[in-house]
Parts: sequence; structure tokens; C-alpha cells
Amino acid sequence: MNNPVLDAREDRWNRRRAMAATLPAGWSVLSFTLRLPAPLRLGGDFDRDAEGLFRDLVFHLGSRGFPVESPSFAVRADGPEGLCAVRGDGEAVKRAVVEFEEGHPRGCLADGDLMDSLRGETGRKSLGLPPRRCLVCGRPAAECVAGRTHGTGEVRASVDRLLSVPGGVPGERPVSAIGETARKAVLFETVAFPKPGLVDPLSRGAHGDMDCFTFLASSAALAPVWERFARLGFRFGGDDPAGLLPSLREEGIRAERMMFSATGGINTHKGLIFSLGILCASAGMIASEGIPLSPEVCASRGAAIVRGITGRDFASLKGTADGRPLTAGERFYLSDGVTGIRGEAERGFPSVTGTGLPSLRSSLAKGLSLNDAMVDGLLALMTVVEDTNILSRGGREGERIVRENAVYALELGGMGSKEGKEAVREMNGLFTRCNLSPGGSADLLAVTVFLHLLTPASG
Repeated sequence: MNNPVLDAREDRWNRRRAMAATLPAGWSVLSFTLRLPAPLRLGGDFDRDAEGLFRDLVFHLGSRGFPVESPSFAVRADGPEGLCAVRGDGEAVKRAVVEFEEGHPRGCLADGDLMDSLRGETGRKSLGLPPRRCLVCGRPAAECVAGRTHGTGEVRASVDRLLSVPGGVPGERPVSAIGETARKAVLFETVAFPKPGLVDPLSRGAHGDMDCFTFLASSAALAPVWERFARLGFRFGGDDPAGLLPSLREEGIRAERMMFSATGGINTHKGLIFSLGILCASAGMIASEGIPLSPEVCASRGAAIVRGITGRDFASLKGTADGRPLTAGERFYLSDGVTGIRGEAERGFPSVTGTGLPSLRSSLAKGLSLNDAMVDGLLALMTVVEDTNILSRGGREGERIVRENAVYALELGGMGSKEGKEAVREMNGLFTRCNLSPGGSADLLAVTVFLHLLTPASG
């Protein structure tokens, strides 16, 4: 008589071997299962936890520089299992898997087996690593299994205690990390100074209706939303990125309401909700696939999410839209073909990846503080960003003033020189008198900081 559990194990083994045989050198097959007795593994109570744990493992490998392809999760006759291909030296990948098993809050429940087409399986023993520990008593697990030391009830109680520890549902760690990074980026941009024409801790710039505390109140209100955007991306996956946009827009509308409630109706972060929300979702989506995060990959996936947005949103503009006055972005699209932040996102945030981020990181490499590097990044963005805030306040002449002064300050050395700093201070007075506020550049500075913190520069 066939045993479904044993048949499922044999089938998983055969699928691993078949997959490994098709892989080129430098690739391995990772098989994921739960380290639980059959009565617990097959009961269905831990299927959701297993899927989240597998997704966390995929993210962990990607974050360690080991790209993952074709991750799949299923519940079969032998319980929940995950399977994927991983690029990297087999021993190095196995060490990363062990790092996850030992370091993740629930990693002790994961069993990650690695197989490549050349050396077969790579195990802990062959790498000189210590054996797995028992979930109940902490002794070498093999000893407790051989001696049948613990009953199913004991193991279940230990697992329940483990899962009750605060720290989020498995699968949420990358989401939390993305949300936390976004919160930092928004706050860092808020307190950076001097920011010509913009609100900072020492100046209102060209804004008479808000100050730094207005932005802090808005930042506090928006703190939870970045994680929500990331979770939408993480759970959606990457098969059809553009299909996620309607859900993101619904979440964005809720975020705008929270912002306006916190600021008394003042628009502090509406543009940033769009751009940073897209990139949080992008990072979440990438994390679910185990792809190593980089500014370019994150921005490119963001572009895929908003593909076609400019044409769709501006297709039917004729002086009014839905009975309301046109926004500045809509007016300048009709008059000059300016695509603003929509076009920036649809092109993969080139102002950020090509100008803002290189400038910020270059200044940091020269020994400048993060604050001063952010100001340099802001100046660099001013030279290239198609900023509808500037255009609505000062037209093309205002845009010329902003760009020429930003270029001049950077040529003097930016925040790395006495002359550059003086030029930046003078810019603030000029922009304030001319009522020029480079708010679009400020939003993209926050995006720049987000990508910088999320994807540290190599080397």
C-alpha cells in the first residue's frame, strides 16, 4: 500500500534532482520544509507561518547577494514546502541559510536543504557547522529524535510559545524593514537644512502657511502607511506589477486623508505619498522574490508598477477634470507636455538614480555629514528635476533661476566649501523673495535617502 507522506518526500527529492540537473554551474536548488513532527506538520495549523517563513528566507538570501529564481510554495502530502533556485557558491549559500535558521526569530522552525548539480547536497556537517538544536530542550536535535525524548504535545507547546513572541508574522520582517527605512527617510528630509525655498528647522522658505512642526506632524501621521504600501507589494508578487496600482492608489487616498487631518488641510507630502509609496511597494514586491535590492532594480520595478500612468491620467484633460480645476501638473502637461512626478516614476526615477543618489553618496565619501550630503543631493536634483511646484509659482523663468543657482552653488563646492555654503544661504533668501519652492526636488530627496538607506553602497 502506498504511503502518501513517503511518496511526497520522494517526489520532492526527484523534483530537486531534476531541477538541479538543469542548472548551470554556480546555481543550487533550495528545498524548504518545517522542522516539525508529522502530526503538527500535516495538520494545517502552521501552513501560513510556513509560507511567511519561506518568503523571509527568500528575502534573506537576496539581501545577502544570492539571487533567487522561481520561488514556489505549496502544501503537499508531506506538509508545507518551498522550492527555488539560488545563484551562488553552494557552501556560501548554505552558510547564509544556516545564518537564517540561527538568526531569524523563528528560523529554528525552518529546514533548508541545498543541492547543486556538481557536488550534490551541502550540509552543516560538511561545513564544520554545529548540528541543529532541539526545539524543546536545546540539546542536539538528532539525539532527541533518536530517543523519542519529547512527545507531540511538548513540541506543540514549544512552537506555540515561539510563535507568540512579539516580532510580527513570518513574512513581515522585510515589510517592517522597508517601512522603517521610509519613515527615517521622510524624517531625515524634514530636518535637513538649509533647504533653499523649502521648510526646514530654521526657515519657512517660500511657505507662509507651514513650518517644520507642520511637516513633523504630517510625518508622524504617515508613519504607518509606508509599511502598508510595502505589504501590498510583498503580498502581490511580481507577475503583473501594473496590476497593483489600483490598490496602491486606494491606499494613497487614505494616506492623503491622514496627512490633511494632521496638518489642518495643508499639503505637505502629497507628492511624496505617490513616489515613496510606489517605491515601498516596489521594494516589498522585490523582497518577496528574493532579488537583491539595488536602487536601479527598485526604481525599475516602480516604473513597471506605474507603466502607462501618464497617458491614462492625462488622456482626457480639457480645461477641467471631473468638474474640478486642473492641478499644476495637469496644466503644464497640457501647455508644455510636462509629465512631472508621473513621468519621473514611469521612467524609473532617473533624477534620483542618475543624479540625486550619486551626489549624496559622493558627498558622503568625501567625509561630509549626512545632513550636508543631503543638501548637496537636493542641489543636484534641482538641476534636473521637472518640478511642477517651481513651474506653478515662477514659470520657466523660475525654473531657470532655480537651476542656475543650484549649478553655481555646486560649482563652488556645495556644502563641502565655505563659498558653496554661503551660496546656498543666499539661494534661500532669493527663492523666498521670488516665492520659489522646489517641492518636487524635496520629495525626490526623500526618495533618494530611502534608496540610500535601503540599499547601502557596495565597497
